[in-house]
Amino acid sequence: MAPYHRISDPWSYEQEEEDHYGPGYEVGSYTKDYNDGPYDGESDLNVNSNPEGKPRILLMGLRRSGKSSIQKVVFHKMSPNETLFLESTNKIVKDEISNSSFVQFQIWDFPGQVDFFDSNFDCEMIFGGCGALVFVIDAQDDYIDALMKLNLTVTRAYKVNPNIRFEVFIHKVDGLSDDHKIEAQRDIHQRANDELMEEGFDSVNLSFYLTSIYDHSSYKKTLLQTFITDSNEALDLKLVCEPSDVQNDETTFKPEMSHQIFGENESIFGYQNLKISLYYTAGKLNTYLGMTYKAEVDPKQFDGAIADDVMGAISAKLPPGYMTNLDDFVATLNKEQTFKPFGDLLSTYSINKGSATERHFQLYSCTIEETGFRSYHERLQTFLLWYVDAASFIDVDDDRWRFYLIFEKYPCDGGHRYAICGYATVYLYFAYPNKTRPRISQFLVLPPFQRLGLGAELLNVIYRSFLKDSNILDITVEDPSDEFTRLRDFVDAQNCKKLPSFSKEKLHQGFTAEMVDEAQRDLKINKKQARRVYEILRFQATNLSDLEEYRAYRLDVKRRLNIPYQKEASDYKKLQKALNAEELRSTLSTSTKEQRIENLEKQYQTIENEYRHTLERLAASQ
Repeated sequence: MAPYHRISDPWSYEQEEEDHYGPGYEVGSYTKDYNDGPYDGESDLNVNSNPEGKPRILLMGLRRSGKSSIQKVVFHKMSPNETLFLESTNKIVKDEISNSSFVQFQIWDFPGQVDFFDSNFDCEMIFGGCGALVFVIDAQDDYIDALMKLNLTVTRAYKVNPNIRFEVFIHKVDGLSDDHKIEAQRDIHQRANDELMEEGFDSVNLSFYLTSIYDHSSYKKTLLQTFITDSNEALDLKLVCEPSDVQNDETTFKPEMSHQIFGENESIFGYQNLKISLYYTAGKLNTYLGMTYKAEVDPKQFDGAIADDVMGAISAKLPPGYMTNLDDFVATLNKEQTFKPFGDLLSTYSINKGSATERHFQLYSCTIEETGFRSYHERLQTFLLWYVDAASFIDVDDDRWRFYLIFEKYPCDGGHRYAICGYATVYLYFAYPNKTRPRISQFLVLPPFQRLGLGAELLNVIYRSFLKDSNILDITVEDPSDEFTRLRDFVDAQNCKKLPSFSKEKLHQGFTAEMVDEAQRDLKINKKQARRVYEILRFQATNLSDLEEYRAYRLDVKRRLNIPYQKEASDYKKLQKALNAEELRSTLSTSTKEQRIENLEKQYQTIENEYRHTLERLAASQ
């Protein structure tokens, strides 16, 4: 049986019975000789964070690889079962270890998403003062991305500090068969060293260890894991139009996220076969909340572990009046026929005209003063928790909020009823000296109504509601998601194509003040977005087979991307005159020319891919 080590004592060792991989390959726990390199105690992350010059160990690896669990079990005597509830590390955590006068050092636990290309990441300071770097790989996961990150980490660190010791923990092997353990360690060892040799780092020595925080016989751990449920999978959402929808799986839709209710891990502890039902009547949004499960964890059997309060976590976000009896909820469907949308009708929109699947939608605008809308909005905004990251409920008592709603008008019992499809909120900001600048704050189309063109229609309706108002300067967006950015690019590019200043001939002449003025005057598009639309449409107008024309386009985009680096260089020159070398180093981290070129190319490729997707959608819409 291939040996692996249960991590419980950082200074104990086990040797592999047979060494399959030659010198430099080890299986066991930490090595004995963590020698610290030179470190001056200065850090742009935390100045004087190691004033006594203690040996420093860096703990790195991808998100959820088990880094923090290792640290908590080894140095803080945490029960392995308790590590199931640890949150992911999202910042550098520094831990002072002082087990005795002879065993004193620091551990720096890094978040999995650390970016070595970030200008705030000071490789010289972090790696230069480090004695050892422990990189954790989750053996139960697809470790290709982990090996790529390992390679990047080792090469960056070795360039700064060739004396650093590199230790690779092949972790969570308790869940693998003996054959799988052997294959995983062989594969990881081979791939990691081959990649280093290909890049000319054949002198780097990696030591490998099979590790686990559990014993072989950890039956309780296995059983406890059956009480952990993915909260996104457990939750069923519905917009109920008729009683049969309650039992119809086709009317169910899932959340995109649940961390705002159930924590970063998006998991619920304490139940087997958990199902949560959060149903809304399609028009009035009367709400039902319920849950079912096969079994609940027994605290007496599992060291006092208790189940999460699922109902309490969700109900805390729901306005009063939600139901927990499903029959009572279904009975409210009879009142749906009296529901009418709030506010003023701005536009109608239809799809599949003339066919059996023809559908009709209506778009409205209103304020919070609309009779009955305040309580309706309280129910409506709860959808944000499952679909908008960092969502927050707005202060509706501020009269500068405007609301835009989409409803489907569908036939029912010889008449018509309405189902909410999505909504947006816009805040009217003041723009000096005497203008108003609307900012789109929240924007959501619910899953059953996505990919029907409703998002583009809603955004255009918001635009049109302000176009004729001379008091409106331009329209901005608050912290747009990637999805909204793609939607906005599509709508704005579609609209700007009709402007004379965005003609093909003028696009090739470069970005001009005429484009800025016309986009702002006619479409209320701000300067930053006008520039982005220009780049999209110029890319469309560029003959990619013409090498010079394509090169001219790339340079035009990269000149914009290079502006922050030019400012960085300017700031550096100013500081050079005012600070000595040591002060300058601790104050400002600058990029090398090679890093800048690498970053620019990386940024450009990302942007070009985004523009290609926008142009594909433009082509499909014609």
